[in-house]
Amino acid sequence: MASGRAHFDVVDSAVRGLTKVQTYIEHGMNDIIEVSLDLAENGADEGSLCELETVMKEYVHLNNDLHQYNQAVKTVTQQMKQQDPKSDFDVDGELQCQLENIVNGESQQNVENHAKMVELREKLWHLQHPGEEMGSQVVPVNAANNSDDDEPTMTQVEVSTRCPISQAEMADPVKNKICGHNYEKKAVAEIMRQRRGAKCPVTGCHNKQSLAQKDLVENRELKSYIERRNRQAGKKGN
Repeated sequence: MASGRAHFDVVDSAVRGLTKVQTYIEHGMNDIIEVSLDLAENGADEGSLCELETVMKEYVHLNNDLHQYNQAVKTVTQQMKQQDPKSDFDVDGELQCQLENIVNGESQQNVENHAKMVELREKLWHLQHPGEEMGSQVVPVNAANNSDDDEPTMTQVEVSTRCPISQAEMADPVKNKICGHNYEKKAVAEIMRQRRGAKCPVTGCHNKQSLAQKDLVENRELKSYIERRNRQAGKKGN
């Protein structure tokens, strides 16, 4: 039905708004991580950390729902492009069908294994166990007796704080948007000044583009991690 297309324009517009909401959710997840680390650093009890983890799970659920809805709308949009403009098209029915297929086919992403949940637990663990190696599995803050199938598996992510150019500990890290590698701001600026066309100095990096200022962004998250770790080291030394 022609009105279906008009109706879909409204849905499509709403989805663009939801995309902005997803951005806000991602910011909220990052804030949860930062607040959790600040509280843990200042000796917060497990109850407070559990509450923040619960909020993180709610963010993950909401983010997954929005992702599934956006995916369904994109699929229906492609179907509409292949239809005769004069033909009837049940937008509501097809959208509902796609949502059911997505949910039944892949189910919601495991909340416990969501990237932000993993990041939260890994960073808390490293903060509370400085200098220690983290095992392949970390029990959630508020874990109950889960079955083997439900037990979350956490892959350790090595956080490198040493500049690949100067080989010194970074204080003001910047991230290369192309390959994701980090460098000390002054060190990468110097290498770009001295060697025109210089590429990412990390061994094995597949990025073939020359280093460019437009591709370098401040890595606030890594900088915060370094500062927090240094403060923690200072406390242990006193």
